[in-house]
Amino acid sequence: MHRSRSASFALCLSLAACSSLEYDLGGVPFPVSAQPAPAGQATTPFAASGKSVLWVHGLFGTDQADVAALLQDSCGPCAGVTDFRAAASASFHDWLVTHLTLGLVRMKTVTVSGRKLAG
Repeated sequence: MHRSRSASFALCLSLAACSSLEYDLGGVPFPVSAQPAPAGQATTPFAASGKSVLWVHGLFGTDQADVAALLQDSCGPCAGVTDFRAAASASFHDWLVTHLTLGLVRMKTVTVSGRKLAG
């Protein structure tokens, strides 16, 4: 009986520890594409970072970085964004906080990058 409870808890904990980056770009007022810019079009590279946090291995919720807000803050009014990328990774600071709290606070750095179209 005790073994099945421990196995159930371990399974729930391992499933909660899995995280993915979720975002919605529906409210962004300019077009966003992962495709490269057309040849000859003037572009400017940009990158912005935010934090994503899992509380108690994700069992008590998550604070996802607002990718749409990061994109709007970085690009402001522009004709569009090409070569868009969003990635989550752990910096040394994120790793340190995660391990010092024994995983109760699991941090990731979310980086949004691409090229702004002039216009």
